[in-house]
Amino acid sequence: MGKFNITYNESLVYLGLIGIVLGVLLGLIPLILGIKRKNRQYGIFGFLGSTIVGILSPILSVIVVAIFTWLILKKPTVNEPVDVRVVNENPVDIKIDNPEIR
Repeated sequence: MGKFNITYNESLVYLGLIGIVLGVLLGLIPLILGIKRKNRQYGIFGFLGSTIVGILSPILSVIVVAIFTWLILKKPTVNEPVDVRVVNENPVDIKIDNPEIR
């Protein structure tokens, strides 16, 4: 085997590519969670933030994923509107006569 030489600039490029790949993989966590909990905005921001910050450091990417996952889980899920129907429009007056209470 020959000698393996790598320049400083090449190592930065390789580390940046590894960081992007890890950022994308980690960014899938808030993206999928945001879609499932019907909070796509935080999910997309978490995915993009994790990918972009992954260039700088995969550790920062983990922090971004943790923050956006917490934001998604903190906010209650958005439910569909419920159709409410009145069954009986004439209310019934219920009076309980219990002599033991008096």
